Amino acid sequence: MDDDLSTFRRIVALLDSRGCEYTILEHDHVHTSEDAAKVRGTRLEEAAKALVLKTRQRRGSGTPVAEDRTHDTLFLCVVSGHKRLDLKRIKALLSSKDVSLAHPDEVFRATGCKVGTVPPFPVLFGLPGYCDAGVLENEHVVFSAASHYKSIRMKAADWKDAAGVTVERLAGS
Repeated sequence: MDDDLSTFRRIVALLDSRGCEYTILEHDHVHTSEDAAKVRGTRLEEAAKALVLKTRQRRGSGTPVAEDRTHDTLFLCVVSGHKRLDLKRIKALLSSKDVSLAHPDEVFRATGCKVGTVPPFPVLFGLPGYCDAGVLENEHVVFSAASHYKSIRMKAADWKDAAGVTVERLAGS
């Protein structure tokens, strides 16, 4: 198994500290949102899919040498399982021309989780976080709990309050 029990425990501790009601779902190994919805017995629209992205930003004091130095800033975006993230909207939101999915190694270094198991809680990882408004159109959300084998289902409003996300329109159809 690839469970990251330390991150799972941190999720549970966060939710418990806030008095959130939730259900832990244990299931067969899954890789896609579609497969997860099937084994969870939930609707794909309820899935809160967490994606780690990066934006390349210039830093420096204005000198030509300093302007050539760049650094990547990681952040987390959450979209419904049936939606795709619209990178043009993210670029506009961040006023950046260079936004892309983070490499799996970068995702693991930032979160301790493998791609596909990152829970939608940027607050747990000290990352900026954004949520597509469509995620909150459902009464409940269901998401990976740092594992291909465990998920959590809870009220969408409680998740938003605990997750540390800014709500924006991020998804296309």
